[in-house]
Amino acid sequence: MSLTDTEIPSRFLEILKPHLPYAGSDDLAPTDDLAALGLDSMGVVRLLVDLEENYELDLPDELLTEETFATVGSLWATVAGHVGAERVGGE
Repeated sequence: MSLTDTEIPSRFLEILKPHLPYAGSDDLAPTDDLAALGLDSMGVVRLLVDLEENYELDLPDELLTEETFATVGSLWATVAGHVGAERVGGE
């Protein structure tokens, strides 16, 4: 499955959107650039805390890279890889 085919759960998007000041009310696509949507370094820290609290996970430091936080899809792929299947969607 390619990044553009990735199904991103609404729960994840609800956590992510408040951290993206330029996202507006548009739907987010897996290929959307997080920096272009307004995610800055302080936003990354706040988003990371929200994701770790909501998904009850602790992302390893080696995954906290520019690549992980590059797009909606790359971030979701990282989170999904560390969350049990029963907690992924939460829908």
